[in-house]
Amino acid sequence: MEITCPKLEDLSWETICQNIVETIGIVLHADVSIICAKSILENKPQCFFYQAEGKSIPSIDGATLQKTVPFPNNMTILKNFDQDCLGDARKCLTPRVYDACQNINVKSSLSIPLTDQNNLKATLTLHRCQSEDHWQPEEIKLASKMAAQAGLAIAQIEAYENMRNLAQREATLNRIINAIRGSLEPQVMFNAIVTELGSALQVDGCSLSLWKESDRFMHCMAFYNPQEPNSRSKISSVQIADNPILQKLLQERKPLVFKDLTAKKELARHDLPWRAKSKALLIVPLIMNGEIMGSLTLRQSALSRQWEQSEIQLAQAVATQAAIAVKQARLYDKTRRQAKQLQISRQKVEDLNYYLTESILKRFLPEAIANQAAVGKLALDLEPETQSITVLFCDLVGFTNLSSQLEVNLLSELLNEYLDGMAQAVFEQGGTIDKFLGDAVMALFGAPETLSPQEQARRAIATAQAMYRYLQPLNQKWQVQGIGVDAHLPSLQLRCGIHQGSAIVGMFGGQQRKDYTAIGKVVNIAARLQKNAAPNRILVSDTVLNNLVLPEYQEVQPQSLQLKGIEPNFIAYSLTLATDH
Repeated sequence: MEITCPKLEDLSWETICQNIVETIGIVLHADVSIICAKSILENKPQCFFYQAEGKSIPSIDGATLQKTVPFPNNMTILKNFDQDCLGDARKCLTPRVYDACQNINVKSSLSIPLTDQNNLKATLTLHRCQSEDHWQPEEIKLASKMAAQAGLAIAQIEAYENMRNLAQREATLNRIINAIRGSLEPQVMFNAIVTELGSALQVDGCSLSLWKESDRFMHCMAFYNPQEPNSRSKISSVQIADNPILQKLLQERKPLVFKDLTAKKELARHDLPWRAKSKALLIVPLIMNGEIMGSLTLRQSALSRQWEQSEIQLAQAVATQAAIAVKQARLYDKTRRQAKQLQISRQKVEDLNYYLTESILKRFLPEAIANQAAVGKLALDLEPETQSITVLFCDLVGFTNLSSQLEVNLLSELLNEYLDGMAQAVFEQGGTIDKFLGDAVMALFGAPETLSPQEQARRAIATAQAMYRYLQPLNQKWQVQGIGVDAHLPSLQLRCGIHQGSAIVGMFGGQQRKDYTAIGKVVNIAARLQKNAAPNRILVSDTVLNNLVLPEYQEVQPQSLQLKGIEPNFIAYSLTLATDH
């Protein structure tokens, strides 16, 4: 006869184990059948009993039956208990087991270890207390087969129970995390933490307290008690400095576990903040940045309790989330107080953010990068560091002469139109405007957005070409409007210098003002190349040229430059700005 178990998810550990012990007892005609689990499953009974009905033997209690189990590593067969126990077979029984068997009048006994992959999971013990029937070979063979099936079934049940317990603990932790993330109200978060943890571990009390070593009193923020649902938090009257358990927690900075607190006379004080009735205690510190900021306390009032390792681990995981919740609550409280003091409404904060993004960030950064910075996906307060970048300088040829002929208001209008077009050309290629110097523009490629050298060079050249395209219609517009008063004044022309290399890039300045910029030789060379470029030409270094894939029609003219104070005999290459090929 095979042992068949219902679906594991439909039955409990107790139901399935009881089904196994009854099935084996009935099939093998045992007066008493006992299964005692060797492995320990958290908070689950380990022994299961079956006693045949309709026989004249009195009902025997489970505690007495459990004493008759020898827990053998090998099969033990006592066909005639009285005779076998007079010989060598007696050696396999301890005096306690022998006396217990005598007390229930065992006539013959069979004990078989239940194993799974050579791991002892439990012991099956069968007693015949009334008949003198010996265990026959076919019965022993059948018992062995059923024991093998029972060992496998118990191992599966144990694995399933452990998996389910783990899933329940994970679900508890997830609910606590969701409660923390779902609310900014400290009391809502704290109540959810103690309620979820306390109910999951089925304790008589769970409290969350905030305190630190320098505090005088412990402050209980939330308290869970299934017998007193209306329990409220209170400030403890016990000073932290005089509390032996809290001092021990400060010293060890790890969970303190007490199976029976009354056995610790030096700690079993009646003035403890978790009340005098605590029998078993588990207290876990809340730690943030290496400092204790509070504690989670779980207690059992009337009974001692062997705290399982998985329970301690769950409490530690919850304590970690609780520390985050405390920090989150404090930040929220600080923000709320500041907002109240400044009387800034949410709309005003949004308006300020919109203003900073539109009026400041987007004037120097491409829109996509500015939006990332506005939502916190890109940090702009960066420490200066060495980066490989490409620097572009451009300015207008003849602008100085034109500015001397124009009124200030008209000059500023022209300059703003020009710089707006140049900025648009930079942003279209994902570049960063470092600064405006009169009619000159300095732009970076490769910072803060990291780009390959080839992509930096490509974007820089494309930007210069776009600048030329934007300047042409502006020239036409200004001449139509009569800005060029002198008929002999030529249209404004553009010249660019581009160099690539290492620079120190980041935020420079003091506490009052900082600028994001690049400094280094690469910047100076790019500026010199721009000054030496011919009108409507781009002057690039060989580093930039080597990273470019130029079209066949692109005109490239090498020239030697004397960059005083930087590098003599510097070879540069002149490219046309025209794009009408």
